Amino acid sequence: MKTTQTLGILAFTLAIMTTLFLVLFITDMASAGPLDTFGQVLAHVSRQSWLSLVAYANVTLLTAVATIFFAGLYVYCRADAPLASAAAVIFVPVYSVFNFFAYFSQITVIPRMLELHHMPEYQAMASFWLRQLLQTGPGSAVSIFNNFAYAILGIPSIIFGVLLYRMYPSARLGALLFALSGVASMLGIIGFVVDSALLSWGSMVGAVFFLLSLPPLGWSFWRQP
Repeated sequence: MKTTQTLGILAFTLAIMTTLFLVLFITDMASAGPLDTFGQVLAHVSRQSWLSLVAYANVTLLTAVATIFFAGLYVYCRADAPLASAAAVIFVPVYSVFNFFAYFSQITVIPRMLELHHMPEYQAMASFWLRQLLQTGPGSAVSIFNNFAYAILGIPSIIFGVLLYRMYPSARLGALLFALSGVASMLGIIGFVVDSALLSWGSMVGAVFFLLSLPPLGWSFWRQP
């Protein structure tokens, strides 16, 4: 199978997985109620709904597929822009490690921490780690890693988006949306740092742009001779 066809399949796969992520995330947040305090987040997570488990399992796999997709973009673009492609792809492993830990820990480490939280002798220790490891926890270490990971991925998204836009006219719509997803994700981490509620939505907007970019990119790759 040619590189372009593989990239097309990966793009369509990512589109399906990203759609599932957004649907599950929005549904889970709608059923959770306010999550402004650690107590509210802990109460929601303690229910361990199937929505959360499926959402985190899906987004963990999504991280792996996205990593392969960006590696494929490097292979695709390096002949025409070797330096820019290399500069873009070096950021991808950082995204992969941060996000894989952020998401996979929610279905492996968190359930054990919740068990320990119910044991009086371990409650203080478990509470500390839950405050740091809950991905939806306000100001948790993992939420910082998660936002930082998407900001880091914004750099190769912008670079590859610009390269595809310049080199392959048939991919311009997808390439533009792909680059905009990177810009929005970087605005998201800025909002997180400066505590701007408006800018903090950048990560979610970036996910929407990323999703919208995938069908036209996938179709362009699949059709390319």
